[in-house]
Amino acid sequence: MRVRRSTVLFIVLLIATFWLILYSSFLLLRVASGAAAIGKIDPGEPMRWHLVMIGERIDSPFWQEVFAGALEICSERDAVVELVGPALDADRKDTDEYLQYAVAARPNGILAFVDDREESLQALETAALRGIPVISLENDAFPANRQSFVGVSRYALGNLLGGLVYTCGGATGHALVLLDEESVRSSESIMLSAIQDAVSSYPEIRVTALDRNSMKDMSRDEFLRHRILNDPDLDVILCLTAEDTVLATQAVIELNQSSRISIIAFRESREILDYVRKGIIQAVVAVDARQMGRKAADAMLEYLETGHSNDFVITDLHVITADSLERSRQ
Repeated sequence: MRVRRSTVLFIVLLIATFWLILYSSFLLLRVASGAAAIGKIDPGEPMRWHLVMIGERIDSPFWQEVFAGALEICSERDAVVELVGPALDADRKDTDEYLQYAVAARPNGILAFVDDREESLQALETAALRGIPVISLENDAFPANRQSFVGVSRYALGNLLGGLVYTCGGATGHALVLLDEESVRSSESIMLSAIQDAVSSYPEIRVTALDRNSMKDMSRDEFLRHRILNDPDLDVILCLTAEDTVLATQAVIELNQSSRISIIAFRESREILDYVRKGIIQAVVAVDARQMGRKAADAMLEYLETGHSNDFVITDLHVITADSLERSRQ
């Protein structure tokens, strides 16, 4: 009887192990298959360090520049780096799956955009248990579970955006801030507070935020158009994503309000820069993406080589206007 029970238990465990391996292989294949081929490097010979970079949208110009900066440093430091993550048509919340894939691949280090989801926290904790250092890029969601953060100061960014609200809209009026619809980040509250601080010297400037809860049953586009048409004091729209910038710009154009409403954007694209040249978007705050990639790779390799790195590494911001674009062409 004991022999039979042992045999049955062994068979059950064998079947369970088989399905676990099969499921794990499927998960890794599913995640890896979505990764962009652009991130693969064939160094020709084994490198000392293997890094994985996880981008929020890896086919966007911004993340291409971040990756290019990391490549520059790795090419000088006996290291290889690959870029993985969602593409433009993928779910932006899937970055945690790529983080899980990267941890399972056991590289020497991970440079990652980390969203605020519980799954990302679990992946970071697994990385720590396996001794894999993680440097977070752009969003510092779980500071206790990463080695360093490389990105912009959200307060400095908000302060700069708030200054542009006054520059573009004047000392009176209403500025509407379009918060990121896809995710709720603690860093956004810091940025919004800094915008408020920047305009605090001008009591007649009113700043409000448009988020998911503000829209009730309307779509984002419908609610934005409703605000443009029904708020005569609205003279500045401040956009925190490239998608919202295009949405707001098209709404202002179609409603024939471009002479009344100024648009300030965070993040550039070819389409957005075209609107800047035409004078429809007044200013764009841009991150030095290549510098971010260089600093992130440098910080990770410093940690791998010495066991030390800075906890908080700041990258530069600059403002793009029609005048600055014209000067760059000359």
